[in-house]
Amino acid sequence: MFFFKRNFLSFYILSILFFVFAFYQAYHWKWICDDAYISFVYARNLFEGSGLVFNLEERVEGYTNFLWTIFLSLGIRLGIKPQILSIGLGIFFYLATLFVFFKEENRLSLGKLYPVLLVHLAVFYHLYIFATSGLETSLFTFLICFGLLLWEKESDFLFPIFFLSALTRPEGALFLFLSSLDWLFRKKLWKPVLFGFLFLLFLGFRYFYYEDIFPNTFYAKGSKGAYFLQGLYYLFYFIWSYPLYLFVFILTGIQIYKSIRDHKKLRFLFTSVILYILYVLYVGGDFMGNRFWIPILPYLSYLAFLQINEWDSNSQIESNQSGFWSKFYVKNRLIICFLFILSAAVYTDPLKSNGVRLPDWKGIVEERVFYEDHLIRTDGYDSNSLSDFRVAFFGAQAHFIYYLRPSFAFEAESGLTDREFAKKKIRTRGRIGHESELETKDLNQRKIEILLDNRLPGLNLPYIEYIWRTSHLRFYLWSYDPKKIETLCLRSDWNCVDLFQTFERNHWDKSQPRDLGN
Repeated sequence: MFFFKRNFLSFYILSILFFVFAFYQAYHWKWICDDAYISFVYARNLFEGSGLVFNLEERVEGYTNFLWTIFLSLGIRLGIKPQILSIGLGIFFYLATLFVFFKEENRLSLGKLYPVLLVHLAVFYHLYIFATSGLETSLFTFLICFGLLLWEKESDFLFPIFFLSALTRPEGALFLFLSSLDWLFRKKLWKPVLFGFLFLLFLGFRYFYYEDIFPNTFYAKGSKGAYFLQGLYYLFYFIWSYPLYLFVFILTGIQIYKSIRDHKKLRFLFTSVILYILYVLYVGGDFMGNRFWIPILPYLSYLAFLQINEWDSNSQIESNQSGFWSKFYVKNRLIICFLFILSAAVYTDPLKSNGVRLPDWKGIVEERVFYEDHLIRTDGYDSNSLSDFRVAFFGAQAHFIYYLRPSFAFEAESGLTDREFAKKKIRTRGRIGHESELETKDLNQRKIEILLDNRLPGLNLPYIEYIWRTSHLRFYLWSYDPKKIETLCLRSDWNCVDLFQTFERNHWDKSQPRDLGN
């Protein structure tokens, strides 16, 4: 039940307006990133009966979002394209996150002139940016935030929520484990035992199906050792983006300290949040700016709001009105609330300086600015044109794999879809997930024929030109099969002039196969 407030109209009208604003912003800034297309390939292959695989000939868990991929596959079965469904589900779970916090604010903040927590969350740039992207970020954020709120209330319903979060992203297992441990210490056994058993069944499925209890993405991105320096850069990038959010950190710290001091039963809950932060710092964050902070940001803001609400409640108690902090809060109530809203509303783009846009800072990028809405569109692809070829691609080209559908695709930047390459040792740390060094033997071992980019220094390879929409892209030949190439070159979107000129200059026989990369 919603409480009727003395400012009913102002509170609820503003709430509706900011829900509409949040929806508009999420939809207006909708986009899909390249990594999403890896999940799209898995979802399509599952729908088509080939299983949860990227390449039909091998089982490698190259996605980090099992539940999200299952949703996308079910959508394909219902006739909904993953490009559309991922955006729709993303915005839905973004608004659902806002709603659960709105409901808490509505329950707690009697007499407020406006819904300060809802406004704060609705104007948070990166929250509505990552409402879409094609990835599971919005779903995972909803599950973690909702689960933490249920944990506060000691609701057993937190276990199915955290179980779903563990199926959505591996980090969700942290919250499931600590909440289970909390319940076991309280001698509430059956729920944590049940959902712990269900999660073990999921791990058993993963091991049986993929022969590993960790997704391949763990080896590609998270198993390279501690990367605390990059993690600190990632944290600084967030503070740089939202300098006034330091105010929220202070209020959150106060609230956590007082809650642990007065309610020791919350120690496991706050430990899970702190451990998640330490985990992000340990792995070095992500190359996408602020994405890994998003799942806990709404909850941190909620804790800061609780502190403001506590001050407000205390200031209304007559016996407290002579105290220094009560007087200070009463005199500065609007300023404090306004500063709380500004902490999310004031966003500075770290990659924009003096009108010039930098490609990255310390390996951190703003993917939405790069992709905009280009990968939402499904036009301009020569579908199935590479179905006879074995291809090496690099992260950003995953959308070509989805549409051009090569017989085999090797992700050659981090090894997301390749068990051996993902575990390859790296010499120097760099951008997360982009650190492995490609060698000629990696291509030869996998019998690659076409590279969607030439990232082998000093190696001059002939290329064929692919016309994607209005862009003329160069795909490089590693191995030449005359019958396959002849068929490809007859297609209208392909130009093989440079390839054949290379053959003529070198007096090679176009009718004979040739290894071009050796």
